[in-house]
Amino acid sequence: MQITVHFSPNHVDELELRDKVVVVIDVLRASTTITYAMRSGAREIIPVATVAAAMKIVGNLHSTSTVLCGERGGKRIEGFKLGNSPFEYTEEAVRGKALILTTTNGAVALTKSKHARVCYVSSFVNLTATVEALAAIPNIDSENLIILTSGREDEFSLEDATCAGLLITRLMTRFGTMRLSDSARAALSVYHQYGGDIYRTLVESDHGRNLTELGFDEDIRAASQVDSVPLVPVLEQTAIKKRLVFSDQLRAELLERGILADDGMVARVAKVA
Repeated sequence: MQITVHFSPNHVDELELRDKVVVVIDVLRASTTITYAMRSGAREIIPVATVAAAMKIVGNLHSTSTVLCGERGGKRIEGFKLGNSPFEYTEEAVRGKALILTTTNGAVALTKSKHARVCYVSSFVNLTATVEALAAIPNIDSENLIILTSGREDEFSLEDATCAGLLITRLMTRFGTMRLSDSARAALSVYHQYGGDIYRTLVESDHGRNLTELGFDEDIRAASQVDSVPLVPVLEQTAIKKRLVFSDQLRAELLERGILADDGMVARVAKVA
């Protein structure tokens, strides 16, 4: 496997990702929030890059089961029902609903990935599940994996790079020797430097300090919990509808709550793509 890391979606042409295996990371907070939302039973999540695009889509759908979600500068967009805190995405708020999501960074990275052959949404909370999902792709050893971190308003993001480095570390443990680009080696170095205390890394990052000032301390704590939600959201073209579950306990929980169905939701599968 060859791994390349891009530290901002703004420097990537979406055609560069066509037919590739892509993992999108936005630790604070879109990837974490999307994972929470899918665990809570959201029917689908449609990421869009701009507020105008979100308004257009919701206007065309004319559905009471469609929810406008998103933030700018960390704050909920005026007139939107939900912001970008994972704790807002409860079962009561999102179950069975289509979420139109626009965020400053993560949604941009996801829209850039719409032509990918496979695109997984990852963060610390579902890191091992992401490794398992990648391992289930046929002939993954021969693939070129692209890790697209969302960055922060066109700037390098310490928390995303640390997460990318941990993902690479786990993949190396699983698959052995890999071909790493310079950017992948850089992410690995960042993880070795800052991965010893993930919560501290997140809270002391530029984005973490901004979220603390806005009162989102608990969001940072939640985002730092490695493998707390063993579920991988899957972007297919323009929407996230499928969730891959890699925990018997979580699978049983979702089945009991009536959220898990056989169409598109799998656990411990041999093949996912």
